[in-house]
Amino acid sequence: MRRLLLAVLALFLIFNQFPAGAQDPVEEFFDLISLDTRDDGGVYTITDEQGNVLMRTARHVHVGDRWIGMDNRRWVVFDVEGDEATAKRAGQGSQSWLQRVRALILGTFGPATPVQQQETTEKKIGIYSTHGAESYVPNDGTDSVPEGGGIIDVAESLKAGLEQDGVTAIQSEETHVPHDSNAYKRSRNTAQELLSDGSDAVIDVHRDAIAAEEYLENGMVQIQLVVGRQNQNAAANQEFAEKLKSIADEQYPGLVKGIFAAKGNYNQDMSPRSLLIEVGTHENDKGGAEESVTKFADVLSTALYGSAEAAEQTEKPAATASGGTVWRTILWLLAIVIVGGGAFLYISAGSWEEMKKKLKGFTQGEFGDLFKISLKNREDDDQH
Repeated sequence: MRRLLLAVLALFLIFNQFPAGAQDPVEEFFDLISLDTRDDGGVYTITDEQGNVLMRTARHVHVGDRWIGMDNRRWVVFDVEGDEATAKRAGQGSQSWLQRVRALILGTFGPATPVQQQETTEKKIGIYSTHGAESYVPNDGTDSVPEGGGIIDVAESLKAGLEQDGVTAIQSEETHVPHDSNAYKRSRNTAQELLSDGSDAVIDVHRDAIAAEEYLENGMVQIQLVVGRQNQNAAANQEFAEKLKSIADEQYPGLVKGIFAAKGNYNQDMSPRSLLIEVGTHENDKGGAEESVTKFADVLSTALYGSAEAAEQTEKPAATASGGTVWRTILWLLAIVIVGGGAFLYISAGSWEEMKKKLKGFTQGEFGDLFKISLKNREDDDQH
């Protein structure tokens, strides 16, 4: 079917049979085949190269999509055949060792601060649902309610949880129906309004459409974080998602199922702190989903504004551990310089023997003369 569609698109492009002012054919084509979630009831299964299941989702899966599981192992999809996708282990991030050193230095001497630092500054988060008709069958009796499904109730629970933490939460109850390829174009206006209102972050609340057990951990309804990997804010939003998962892993272990970096935009080009969350599935209990999203509100609040405990610690004098961290960083930097310098010297020398000669010449030459001068100066001081 996809090959047929590609052939039809090619014919249209060849004969240029598009009236003036019509939508770009390529954009329209990919709007149709790249719906964010399946509408045929099917489910994608992502496995590793040995066939072990990593995750399942009703969201479309493409080559290049990335997955971070509960155990924080990273995977990248390299093959998709029908409903089956295969992923391989990805490197521990895409940063070079120089970037890691830079991050270490910044983390020690100039740690990232929350969005807001002063209690007088308003804390504000925007909440909306692109697929506002999504529902929870056990409670709503159906998986979709065009007038506003159970997902609106879950989003309202997120709002209530944020307000309990002293955060102003603005929720749009617009449903953006129908659930088609234009839903994100309609919800884009909603996201823009929330951002124009001064929201520090915007959260698009969804639910998945797979078996209930896929989103259950110790009886708790889980939340999956989704990042659109096709926009200029993808790296920032990925970092935001990973920060949220890290905090959630400490505060509520198992709450976050994982992070799925999927093909698409999801309007996340509008803010570096924009995120799509899937709270359970259509088969999960809505009450459980509401409890989980209330916990997630604590995670959001901590990530963006810091916790009360953290605020108390920052008011105390610098702890000894802080100084220890600085010295550990300095030692790491010295080690890196020594190892890097040694590697450079070996490469420039071409062999161990030449490297030894250069080191010997250096210690007996400039460095040796410097040592002799220092020793002579000390002897002169002793005589006086």
